[in-house]
Amino acid sequence: MKQITCPIASIDWYNEDTRRILLDLPAGEDVTFHAGQYLQMVLPQKKCPFSIASAPHLKGQLELHIRPTPGSEDSAIIEELLDNAREIEIQVPLGDCFLTEKTDNPLILLAASTGITQMKSIVEYLEPEGFDYPVYLYWGVLSDKDLYLAELCQSWADKHENFHFIPVVSEPDTSPDWTGRTGLVGEAALEDIEDVSNATVFVSGGPAMVYATLDAFMARGMPEENMKSDIFSYAPRS
Repeated sequence: MKQITCPIASIDWYNEDTRRILLDLPAGEDVTFHAGQYLQMVLPQKKCPFSIASAPHLKGQLELHIRPTPGSEDSAIIEELLDNAREIEIQVPLGDCFLTEKTDNPLILLAASTGITQMKSIVEYLEPEGFDYPVYLYWGVLSDKDLYLAELCQSWADKHENFHFIPVVSEPDTSPDWTGRTGLVGEAALEDIEDVSNATVFVSGGPAMVYATLDAFMARGMPEENMKSDIFSYAPRS
C-alpha cells in the first residue's frame, strides 16, 4: 500500500448527484492494483474507502464514482473537497476482494448503488479477452434514475453472448416509468439462476445486504468460500 497525492484530472457528473473523478498518478509513480480493489481518501481526521472503477491495465489514472450520503459528516467533507481541491491524498491499493485471472465457472456480480464501480473494474479487466463462462451483472438501485451506467453495462451484454446485465429497482414507486425488474438484487439473481453451487459470486453493498445475500445463496447450495465481498474483512459478522 502506498500513500500518494494525486492531482484531480477531471470531475464530471453522471447524473444529478453522482460524480466521475479521474485522478492523475504523479509522474514516475507506479500503482499496481487488482480488479475489485479499493483506495482510501485521506481526510484530516479519518480515511474513507472508495472502490476503484477503472481496470488495472489502464495506467496513469484512477477512476472513482462518488455520490453524497445524506446526513453523513464525512460525505459533506468529501463533497466540499471535490468542489474546491486540486489534488487528493490517497492510500492504494486495499482490499482482498478481487480477481487476478479468469474464472473457470459462472461469475455472478451483485452491486448495490455505487457498488457498481467495483464490478465495472472487474468487467473491464475481463472484457478484452471475452467471457468463456456466463457472467451475470445484477445492479440494484432504489430508483431508475440511479442507473447512471446502464448504457455501458448494456453495451457489454450487446457485445458478448455470455454477458448478462439485469438492473433491479427496489423502490418502484419512485420510478413510475420503470418496466424492468423490481425487488432485491440478490433475490432477483436467485430467481433467474437455479444452480449457484459452482458459481463465483462478488457482492458490493452494505453489511445487512451482503450477509442476507450470503445466507440466501448458501441455502441454495453455494459453498461459503465462493462468495467474495470486502464486507467480510471490515465488517465481520460475529
